Amino acid sequence: MAIQESSDSTLIESSKRPKIFHGWYVLAASCFVMGFSSGVNNYGATVFFNPVSEALGLSAFLTSAAISLARTENFVLAPLIGYFIDKFGPRGPVLVGMTIMGLGLIMFGLFANNLFMFIVTWTFMVSLGANIGGFAPNWTAINNWFDRKKGRAMGIGMTSQSMGGVVLAPVLAFIISRWGWETGAIVTGIAVFLLVIPISRFIRTRPQDMGLLPDGDPPKPVSSADSSGATVSSAVAGITQTVNFSIGQARRTKAFWVLMGALGLRQMGQAGMQLHMSPMLQERYGFGAVEAGFLIGLLAVTGAIGGISIGIIGDHFPRRRVMGIVVGLEALSIFLVVLNVFWFVYIFLILFGFGQGVHALNRAMLGEYFGNSHYARLWGILSSATTPLAAAGPIYAGWLADASGYGAVVFTFMFFYAFSAILYWNCRKPTLPNASSDEEPALPEQPNAG
Repeated sequence: MAIQESSDSTLIESSKRPKIFHGWYVLAASCFVMGFSSGVNNYGATVFFNPVSEALGLSAFLTSAAISLARTENFVLAPLIGYFIDKFGPRGPVLVGMTIMGLGLIMFGLFANNLFMFIVTWTFMVSLGANIGGFAPNWTAINNWFDRKKGRAMGIGMTSQSMGGVVLAPVLAFIISRWGWETGAIVTGIAVFLLVIPISRFIRTRPQDMGLLPDGDPPKPVSSADSSGATVSSAVAGITQTVNFSIGQARRTKAFWVLMGALGLRQMGQAGMQLHMSPMLQERYGFGAVEAGFLIGLLAVTGAIGGISIGIIGDHFPRRRVMGIVVGLEALSIFLVVLNVFWFVYIFLILFGFGQGVHALNRAMLGEYFGNSHYARLWGILSSATTPLAAAGPIYAGWLADASGYGAVVFTFMFFYAFSAILYWNCRKPTLPNASSDEEPALPEQPNAG
């Protein structure tokens, strides 16, 4: 009997473990989708900012408000998107979202000749598509496919978002300077259909659906005499029994609310700084539009380095402390902008860009603290709750820039980052509370057979 079990387990291992773990294909595809989405929706928005506002005759406040309206979609959509991702998997939302974003970019270039069409095409198509398919489903897939290597995998994912800026920000700045922002939008939209959507087909929901384990670990055969009653023929025998919080249990922990506060304050500052980065560099330091675009590319390069580095560090040290230190360094970098010394701008770009990679640890902390069963919905709750702050950041920055200039803007955001750093440092891992009778109990994570 023992010989038979050994033979079966060998067969399982050889038939279920490819030479290259499929999780790396999932990670690569998700990184491409997120990189392109971020390159357009985050770094590209600041490149479009001045040309579009000048062409449509809009103030910095109105342009900021139009772009920030897209963030308010998360208030309603994020929990709903999370529900569908948890129930049906990430690939469907990616396909739907990227199709909307691609069409939106093309229509943005063709028809956005007034404020109304600007809002329709950018807010309700480009940004909506990125919100649906660009980030949440891909982060969920990465979280499902990696466990021990979660920090570095998510660091690579965060790096991909920065790399989108490395490539697209200078390319868009060049195209806009030569052929106009309309051409830049149309070309980018076509690239979504030719590149992003086909590559997204490599994404799968979780390794258990393919008879694999997270991180590419080998299946562990379970004896038929095991008290659990499992048999060796189970395709995913030996899966790690990770206890997961229910949604209600997570919401009753202090850690969930501290993480929400830290994330919200940092997103408010980050959203305002990202959107106004190009005009801020032009106003305070006298750079041209193309020079500012290439400097944003430099910022994205340091973000790519930060994503990988911070992800690996987060696998070896307490993530809350890593977050606190890095966000504190971001606050320090913004202080250098307040001083308005020319060569300080390069130190700012390096430190602030490096810190962009820390966002991956938000998602790694969520999985580490609360498990995977309700991961997408819990992230949807966090995203929905912090959306008002993220939407307010760019609008506030636009209003203050019109009234007092960008010096006052960066001075305010410095304090947001500092408070966020303190909250991250004090966001301790929770213990599992007792499940109440009227809510779903926290169960060990189980493979999905569907």
